[in-house]
Amino acid sequence: MSQQHPVTTAELIYQVGQLEGKIIQQRLTDIGIRMDHARLLHYVSDVPGTNQVDLAKYLNVQPATLTNMIKKLEQQNLIIRRISPTDSHMKQIFLLPKGEVAARKINDVFNQLNQIVASVDLKNPEQFQQLVKLLELKYQE
Repeated sequence: MSQQHPVTTAELIYQVGQLEGKIIQQRLTDIGIRMDHARLLHYVSDVPGTNQVDLAKYLNVQPATLTNMIKKLEQQNLIIRRISPTDSHMKQIFLLPKGEVAARKINDVFNQLNQIVASVDLKNPEQFQQLVKLLELKYQE
């Protein structure tokens, strides 16, 4: 006999996160952007001139990791670092035109996912299963 394994809310939240990551990666492959880079570009789009300290906190990465991410995005002509006019020891990060185009696409994907999540009553645990189904459909598009 086959027994049905009860799915916990924590497992459903994990599935939602995994599906969102897959959808984002699927939509961004044509511009060659990874998920962690997408989050960086999204943040810089929302907070132009942000500094590396704030960006590392937002991304929850070590400063050295962030530096490597920034270097890669600079090589792709997506962002630029400039010395802060108020603190010569601090660098600010801005999008270049190519980065603005990428950020718009990233923001569109994030907004689509936010609309899907907002369409479900997350106070109701059964609705998490509905959210997983909606995201699976979006991934198959």
